[in-house]
Amino acid sequence: MAFLHIITDNILPLILFVVIGYLMDRRFQLNVASLTKLTFYLVLPCFIFYSIYSAELDMNLVNVFLFCCVQMALLGAAGAFFGKLRGFAPGKTEAFKNGTMFSNNGNIGVALIALIYTNAPYGSEGNAPYLAEALAVSTMTLVQMNMTLNTLGLYQAGKGRLSPMDTLRVIFHMPVLYTLAAVFTIKYVGFDMTVTPLWPVFQNCANALVAIVMMALGMQIHRSRISFGDVDAWIGCGLRLIGGPVVAAVLIFLWNAFGTGFSNVTSQVILIMSCVPSAVNSVLYAVEFHNYEDFATELVMMSTFASCVTMTLTIYAARLLFPIPLL
Repeated sequence: MAFLHIITDNILPLILFVVIGYLMDRRFQLNVASLTKLTFYLVLPCFIFYSIYSAELDMNLVNVFLFCCVQMALLGAAGAFFGKLRGFAPGKTEAFKNGTMFSNNGNIGVALIALIYTNAPYGSEGNAPYLAEALAVSTMTLVQMNMTLNTLGLYQAGKGRLSPMDTLRVIFHMPVLYTLAAVFTIKYVGFDMTVTPLWPVFQNCANALVAIVMMALGMQIHRSRISFGDVDAWIGCGLRLIGGPVVAAVLIFLWNAFGTGFSNVTSQVILIMSCVPSAVNSVLYAVEFHNYEDFATELVMMSTFASCVTMTLTIYAARLLFPIPLL
């Protein structure tokens, strides 16, 4: 039953937004470039600010942040190795890396964790003993993903078409870096943003991100040549949906053996968050830099559909590998 909730409450609405974007573009030939500019310069910065400012960051979870960075680096190295093995052009290698390193934690991951730990066998109505720890861990993974996706991911997408220096110039003209600096500074000094007139703007823009990004994906699908027989895209899906959890599981056992170690609840959450499909933002970056838009779109869509199966398998694997008492 929890799996059906995942499909109906999290994945199906995303697909409906994609369909809306597809049909709207087919009927009206919308301007994707204008939509991506709106996203980059307003909606995405507001989402980053709102999500990080609202997050209750437990500094005891720094180990989780570091773990996610190591896992991401390993997936990036695997993507670079595969690109070299297949003889990809530099731009396609970067698109492949973005599709495998970065996941849709914000739209799917955190909601998925909340569903798992408030439903049987780990929770029931009014009784969810593991929820607080699970949400804290998923929030830390979300913060790490937001920071890296919107900096490193943007850099990698641009590097596929521009020189590294030109890519950095473009990034420094975008507000993402300044948004990250501002939100951490404001959290550090303890200023209450919720009493300012800007707070409703952040809230409304953050709530709009999912709809805008997924509709932009639908528009891009309408303009792309999607081939579900593309071996490279399928391998990218496998690396994101299967390689991600495998790398996470191995790292968790190593971390527990040689590091400070994680509780079984934390281990479960890390493993589950590692199986979330590719980040939709990677398509926006590909469109912005004209860097293998069709391939990036294909990888995101295929991983989103295939995750319906792989996320279920990963959830059950997490229960077997890191058991916690059932209610």
